[in-house]
Amino acid sequence: MSEEEQQRGERESEGIPEPERAPESQDEADSGTDPAPGPAPRRERESETEDERRERWRLAREAADRRRRRNKIAAWCGVGVLVLGGAGWIAKPYVQDRMITSDACDGALPARSMDTLRGTTGDPDAHLTESDTETDTGLGRYTCEVANDEGGRVLEVRVYSRRDDVDRKLVRDFQNNGAHPASALPGGLPGFEARFGGVALVPECPGRGKDAAGLPRRLFVDVLGGQGADPHQLVRAGAAVANKAAEKLGCDRDPLTVPARDIEKSEPEGVPSARAAGTTCAALARGPFSGAGWTVDLRIPEGPAPLTSCKVRPSGEDEDGEPYPPVARLYGLYGPEVKRVMSAEAGFSGVRTDKTRMRPWLNDVTAWATARCDGRPAGFKLRVSREDEGSDKPDEQVLSRQQLDRETMHAMLVSFAEKESAERGCTGLRLPSAD
Repeated sequence: MSEEEQQRGERESEGIPEPERAPESQDEADSGTDPAPGPAPRRERESETEDERRERWRLAREAADRRRRRNKIAAWCGVGVLVLGGAGWIAKPYVQDRMITSDACDGALPARSMDTLRGTTGDPDAHLTESDTETDTGLGRYTCEVANDEGGRVLEVRVYSRRDDVDRKLVRDFQNNGAHPASALPGGLPGFEARFGGVALVPECPGRGKDAAGLPRRLFVDVLGGQGADPHQLVRAGAAVANKAAEKLGCDRDPLTVPARDIEKSEPEGVPSARAAGTTCAALARGPFSGAGWTVDLRIPEGPAPLTSCKVRPSGEDEDGEPYPPVARLYGLYGPEVKRVMSAEAGFSGVRTDKTRMRPWLNDVTAWATARCDGRPAGFKLRVSREDEGSDKPDEQVLSRQQLDRETMHAMLVSFAEKESAERGCTGLRLPSAD
């Protein structure tokens, strides 16, 4: 096989077209018609040097390579578009979560608090889809809501500053039948665990002036999360949003301290009773609770607040793995709502009362003292769990009269009322007799 035929075979295997041949004659060139197929004349082949043929073949091969590269690039671009489109579709909900979190409540939410709240909805994998924030300075209201793609509430905060609105909300939790919140908030925050779910913060709002009684106005900050949210998960977001609402509504006050993310570790629900010593609830570190085996839950606000609460219970857990219920509780209640609570409890206890002045009292189950704090009524309460007649409560859930008699109850109440009054600048403290 000649060298020319070998090169022709290589071009055919590479898919490279044969270079065009020159016309055989002037007549053929002038006519513009293709010559009849057949082998190229000998003199043409002889007139084209070997180097020229090699160069022509090289150029044709480069052109074919460029076509292949363009086809490959086009194919990979198509694949890239599909991959990026799929990745964008997958990432979109997560990007939206971050955008909603950063914008919600005017950007007030502390880092990672929304991640915590999403876990309280029952579906922690559900993504955020909606956030709405509104300020109405005329009505003195601020609202912030965040929902997920399952229609579940992730966070809802409603803030009120008008006295009628604040009082209406407080009536919900401090009722005419004597019911009131069982626990104040951790972290020294002014508020309580709401009786019907969520938490409430009640900071003062001096920038909006005084109410009809000449007292500084207050905010009522109603904070709700998912159905599984507990107070430790809500107080952090609630305090941050309360600060933003106070700013928007012109409260002109120092911001509340926003608790750390691990508040449940720094403010545990149960500590040894000795930890109560040095607090206004020091009475729970003495008497029958001075030894080991007792646990206290201390919720003492750092400034004006509607509630202080301290409880003591046996250490350990019951047969169901739950903490034992408290056997003694100390409460400080501050505000006009105290009168409703005291009046109802006095009626249950057979204590004579009138509508203008509450009388302190002491019996085997409850003891009350009264005062005025920050211009508002205040009540100091001790409640003891006793074994009711015919009750089958375990011994761990009650205190017998031998364990805690009236004299000791009186001493506990006096200690608590005096320390709380001194801490909050109260006046007119009235204590029950020890009889």
